[in-house]
Amino acid sequence: MSDYQDLCEMYGRDASDPDFIDDLIDEVSRESNLDDDDYDWYEENESKKHHDLLIEQLNSVDQILDLAVPDNAEFSFLVMIHAHVVSAIEGYLAGVFIHQVCNSEVLTRKLIESDPEFSKRKFTLREIYQEQDALKVTVASYLKGLIFHDLKKIIPMYKSVLEHELKNLSWLFKAVELRHHCVHRAGYDKDGNKIDISVESVSDLLELVNTLGDDINETIKTLADSL
Repeated sequence: MSDYQDLCEMYGRDASDPDFIDDLIDEVSRESNLDDDDYDWYEENESKKHHDLLIEQLNSVDQILDLAVPDNAEFSFLVMIHAHVVSAIEGYLAGVFIHQVCNSEVLTRKLIESDPEFSKRKFTLREIYQEQDALKVTVASYLKGLIFHDLKKIIPMYKSVLEHELKNLSWLFKAVELRHHCVHRAGYDKDGNKIDISVESVSDLLELVNTLGDDINETIKTLADSL
């Protein structure tokens, strides 16, 4: 018997009942025993306009790239900028996904039914349901713990829950790998070699991130009309 079937049985419902998750969400109380920090984070995340924030960050980087930087400082400067841009798109991927899921019972149900890692938490979630904690805050807390630069994990989540296909992302996989060298070894790989980075490569990354953000934003607009 699957975790989902166990959960249905616990509430006296049939696993084939399409209304089960919706009814469960309706029954969950808004009063929760989760930490106040979880609520504060959820409420803050709920109010953000993630695409606007991403564009603001990218525009700032574009302006910073025009600054006159001494030649002996340019490499370190670009290392920091590259890491910032990758962090910006990671934050966008996380913020958009969490905001959409936590503000839609339909998407919350899609996540619960489709995410393998989330399914493993069902036994723990039973206790949370029995204590009448807020399901959406529980989901937000779970998602907050995910690493959104783990693209192999995030790509299928976007597809199954938001119906957005993240494709042709070889550039982002590479950018994330370079960001690792930027953050952990100040721009050097494990063999002690400088990473290949330039004003042009960062500018190209900005353009690709901007396009990705716009594409996701269009999907979100369409999704909002259908929910």
